[in-house]
Amino acid sequence: MNGSGLRVGAVVLTYNSTEDLPDCLAGLIAQRGVDLRVIVVDNASCPGSRARMEADFLAAFPGGSVIEADGARGDADAALPAVFLRNAVNAGYSAGNNIGARLAAAIGCDAVLVVNPDVRITDPDYVRRLAALIVADPKAAVTCSALSNLSGAQENPMTEPGFVEELLWPVSMLVAGLSRRRKASPPLPEAPCRVAKVSGACFLVRVDFLRQVGFFDESVFLYCEESILMAQVRAAGWHMMMDPGIHALHAHRGGAKGDPLPRFRLWMQSRSRFHEAHGGYGALRRTLLAGSRSASLGLVRGRTLSRRLRDYAAGTRVGRKD
Repeated sequence: MNGSGLRVGAVVLTYNSTEDLPDCLAGLIAQRGVDLRVIVVDNASCPGSRARMEADFLAAFPGGSVIEADGARGDADAALPAVFLRNAVNAGYSAGNNIGARLAAAIGCDAVLVVNPDVRITDPDYVRRLAALIVADPKAAVTCSALSNLSGAQENPMTEPGFVEELLWPVSMLVAGLSRRRKASPPLPEAPCRVAKVSGACFLVRVDFLRQVGFFDESVFLYCEESILMAQVRAAGWHMMMDPGIHALHAHRGGAKGDPLPRFRLWMQSRSRFHEAHGGYGALRRTLLAGSRSASLGLVRGRTLSRRLRDYAAGTRVGRKD
C-alpha cells in the first residue's frame, strides 16, 4: 500500500505571503503518485500582495481558477487542478484552513495536506509517502514527516507540556534568557511510529476524521491549534503517525513578525480556550495556569521595553555622531 490511490487536497493558507508562495507551489507541482488538487486560501491579504500571489498562482497553474471563497462549489471545481480562493476577511488559521478543507471534501478528496506557504517540499514522493501511512493504518487520523526549521532544529514530533511544566514556564523563560542556549532537539525516531502531537505547519489529515469532529476548531484565531487537534484526535479514538524518513523545511522567519506582545496575547487567549475545552483541568489548576501566563506576559513586556530602550539609545548615539 503506497498511497497512490488517494485524492489529496493541498490547502495553502496565505496572508501577505508573496515571498513564500512560489516556492511552496513549486514543491506541490513536483509531487507524483497521488491525485493532488491545490487549494490556495488567501485570508484577506492587502490588495497588492493578493494581486501578486494570484499572478504567481496562475503562472504555476495556467489551468487553475481564481474565485471568491464564498463562491466555491464542489461540483464546479472538482475538475480543476488548482483553485485560488479569495477570503473576504482574515478569519484566522483554523477558519481559513477549514475553507480549503471543506472544498477538498466536497470535490472527493480522501485527505487534506495542510501546508503553510513557508514550508519547502523538495521530495517528489513526499505526499504519496504521507498518504501511505493513512492507507496502511485505518485509524491514523493525521500523519506527518520530519520537519526542520532554518536553524536545523526539528519541529516534529511536538510534545504537550504537563501541568507543572506549564506552570513553571515563567521560570523557564528567565533561565533561557540568562543562559542564551538553545534547547537541543531530541533525536528523531528511527522508523514510522505513533506520535502525540504534530506541527501545524505541515501535516496530512483524513477527510473522514475531519467530518467526524466537525473540521478544525475555529474558536481560536491563532496558536495552540496543534494542542486542540491532538485533543480532538484522542477524544475521537484515532491517533497520529510520523514517518521520519521523509522531510520538509519550515522556512519560518520569526524575527520578521515585529512586536511580540500582540502575538503573545493571542497565544494566551488560545491557551485558555484549549484548557477550558480540552485540557481536562479543574478550575483551580486553570486559575493557576492563567496566573503563570500573566507572569510570562510580564516577562515579554519587560523584554520588549528593554529592546526598545536599547534601540532608542543606539539611534541617539548615531544621531550624535552625525
